[in-house]
Amino acid sequence: MKIRIKVKHLVLFLLLPLTLLAVLMFTRPTTGTDLSPVQQASADARTVLLQKLAASSGSARMQLIRETVIEPANVYPAYWFNVYAGGSMSQVNQIGEEEETSLLLPADRIKLLKEYIQEGPADYSLRNAVKQLVYEYDAAGNAGDQADQAIAAATQRVSSKSSTARELTLLRAERALNAGRFIQAGQLLEQAEFSVQYNESELDARAAWLQGRLLFTQGKGREALTLVNSALEEYRKIWAERDAELTPAGSSSPQNASSSAGSGGVDSGGVDGGGSDGGSKDTGNNAAKQVYSTSSSTEEQLVALQTALREAVKMGFNAPATLSGILTKSDGTPVARAGIFLRAESELYHSVQSDIEPYQIVTDAEGRFQFSGVIPGFYQIQLGFSFEQIDGWTWPVQSDDWIELKPGSAVTHDITLQPLLELQSPVNSQVLTGDAVQFKWEAVPGAAYYNLSTTVDDKGSFFSNVTRQRITYNQVEIPVTELYNSGGFSTSGFSTVEGGEGWQSVSPASLLGFANPDSRFSWSIDAYDAQGHVITRSNGYRLNEETVGNLPFFYLKSRTMTAADKLVADGKLEEALEAYHKDYAGNPQDDHALKMLIHLLFAKHSYSRDAGTMDEAMTLLVKLVELRPDANFAFNLADYYLDRSDWSSFNKYHALYLELSGHESDSYDRFQNGVALMYQGRLDEARQQLALAMEADPGHRFIGSYLAAELAAGQPLESVLELAKRYPQHSFGQGGYSWPLLIMELQAERAGAPAAFDKLLAEKLDAYMSRQDEALEQWAGEATPTALKRFIKAVLGVG
Repeated sequence: MKIRIKVKHLVLFLLLPLTLLAVLMFTRPTTGTDLSPVQQASADARTVLLQKLAASSGSARMQLIRETVIEPANVYPAYWFNVYAGGSMSQVNQIGEEEETSLLLPADRIKLLKEYIQEGPADYSLRNAVKQLVYEYDAAGNAGDQADQAIAAATQRVSSKSSTARELTLLRAERALNAGRFIQAGQLLEQAEFSVQYNESELDARAAWLQGRLLFTQGKGREALTLVNSALEEYRKIWAERDAELTPAGSSSPQNASSSAGSGGVDSGGVDGGGSDGGSKDTGNNAAKQVYSTSSSTEEQLVALQTALREAVKMGFNAPATLSGILTKSDGTPVARAGIFLRAESELYHSVQSDIEPYQIVTDAEGRFQFSGVIPGFYQIQLGFSFEQIDGWTWPVQSDDWIELKPGSAVTHDITLQPLLELQSPVNSQVLTGDAVQFKWEAVPGAAYYNLSTTVDDKGSFFSNVTRQRITYNQVEIPVTELYNSGGFSTSGFSTVEGGEGWQSVSPASLLGFANPDSRFSWSIDAYDAQGHVITRSNGYRLNEETVGNLPFFYLKSRTMTAADKLVADGKLEEALEAYHKDYAGNPQDDHALKMLIHLLFAKHSYSRDAGTMDEAMTLLVKLVELRPDANFAFNLADYYLDRSDWSSFNKYHALYLELSGHESDSYDRFQNGVALMYQGRLDEARQQLALAMEADPGHRFIGSYLAAELAAGQPLESVLELAKRYPQHSFGQGGYSWPLLIMELQAERAGAPAAFDKLLAEKLDAYMSRQDEALEQWAGEATPTALKRFIKAVLGVG
């Protein structure tokens, strides 16, 4: 039995602590429109520095520019930001107290960097100056392609066959490729074809990375993939040989291990007749795993390109795409000097890697950005901000906000930041003692409904869940019993009890939740339009007195902890389990003891996987639903009986869940009901529910079950392929083209022997709908892999 968490709630669970920390950690004073003391001191320091530079000349001036302009900026990559924001992940970088930001204005830096490139020594600082100047030109709009001129000028100042000359030429080629000047990019790559004494393997790999991208723009996807495969193999071979020279016999280093682990690649099977693009027969998008098995940024870039090209070749894509847009605030103000990172679906499961992302740019003074020569596929945008840029604002992006770039397409994608909404009560650590909590917040124009999330603070760790959904007004009263019912428990390493073992290491604060009067709680609001898109939210970065607003914290002291509760708080979970048993036996109406007893049994089962423990918990949950009707309790019971094919009980608790939830069925509800109907042999009803689930779920997490139901109903592979394309699945380890590729494989396999294939497909689908999962898994794993085996294995993994 698995107690499932609806995936749409997990993203909030992951991101909420980050945004809360922003409120706690980054509050800074301001004095309004006048310069603050810090700002005035910075302005004065700038004046002093410029005067010092004006008084210098010759080599002393060049040294001063290097020490005060180039080297300080080299502490961080050019595309380094305080905040990276996106639908799939966010991250925060802080500047240490000992580290200073630049005293100079962009115009100052452009002038001084240009001077250094023209007159400074042709050393390592020249290369750094070029990269910094290019960034500043991009942020200023790069009128007349000043950046390319600067790189060309710097290249003329170094030896024509040096590593620096080749690196700068490759930089020009990359910029030409990203700008859509493909002929110039090809010419520059030809110019960069010479051997160098230093860093040759890295530069060779870089050149292959660019050449592979260029070949794709020319409609030569297969040739590009062959080139990248060869370059990756050669790069790993070189580093393995170097590693072997430095590693004693009989031992292994991380570099060597990663090269071996990553050498197989990822493939979706032989849709095109096989062989030419290599790799194993695995339809899943395994780049999320592969990124952790690589060991250098160069290797990671090649692997990412290999993944993109491999998928593009299989899908028959033969032309690049372009994406452009403008980043503004809702009042129309452009956001300049913000980072824009266009990230492929396979690359979303690690943090932004400044300066080596394949598609990265900084917005100009008008907030504009553009990417050219992009390999078609599914992408998400991540933004990079300074603290000051995001102060008081949010980007209302969601985890299911995907951009599909099709071959030859030119997509416009504007981005608008929204002001954070304000919470009104309870706030600022208010202490509550009543039977209900009255939540109130600022009304948002255009909002059709709101979702309210609550969070338990456990000494710096946070446990969050969506407490109430689809609230139609800007206030709601929630009984404290509903808050007591909400939440789960944490088994993650960062929040477990120190020294605890097994299930007794579960966080006590997460188990008690709102039942602990000593805990501090917080809450947040997300506002949605009628189409289910986020308009704005309360969580975000508030950095000074003008934007910090009310703090979302409160205490709930409506009850006193029992002796059993105190045992939980002390981490004595076995003793607490026994104490709750006694409390409930002594008073069968004690719904708190019953709820906590079930909660502890769930936690224990999460470690032991003992079926008896789960059965005991669910038997008690039936009694709890009678005492304290709750939608989440009913959902867990429905899920439990679904796993056991107890259709009478499933239908009872599924109906109760829908009644108690108070809102229309969402995609997960429809999926759960759809598969239950399918397992009951009610195929037509199941297909209807699964079709509705597809429409309601932007991530299309359950498309595999829908495709299986359609095939079982006799729909042809051509029709099912169109459904797979219409509803691309996006989830960890599952790319948007995975299901279409699987269906295309089935088509290719069927072409050899249609009658035999159709018979076997019908047989296996019948076994799937009659829940013969173990037999199907055994069949799919034995003997020679086939497209049908891969398809059935993927279907079994849905949900």
